[in-house]
Amino acid sequence: MKRTILLIDDCDMMLRFLTPVLNSEFEVVSLKNPIDGILWLKTNPSPDLMILDHDLPGLTGLELLQNLRKDDRWQNIPVIMLSGIKDVEKRWQCLQFGADDFLSKPFHPRELTLRVHMALNKANSPAMA
Repeated sequence: MKRTILLIDDCDMMLRFLTPVLNSEFEVVSLKNPIDGILWLKTNPSPDLMILDHDLPGLTGLELLQNLRKDDRWQNIPVIMLSGIKDVEKRWQCLQFGADDFLSKPFHPRELTLRVHMALNKANSPAMA
């Protein structure tokens, strides 16, 4: 059974690019809106990993991440943030508020796939003492 990735990005081109790349190994749920993502989370089993765009309409990826980390149901799901922003402060904020990784656009699909595997492996490893 494939692991599930919830991908939220408001850019059609990015969804069309990433979904087939990830679909080779994972079940990918692609959504354009963070509110749709929250509704999906409330009505489906939790995904194994989430990939969130930083610049989403209505609710930024950072705000969505903060909400996820406050909820017991989703606080331990690995999250990779994506963004075209080069602002180091915003990248730092994402990591500070619980993102497991941050990739700046543009990136190579193999880099994303590798980082997805790394985040999943880290999430499934026993805590180090």
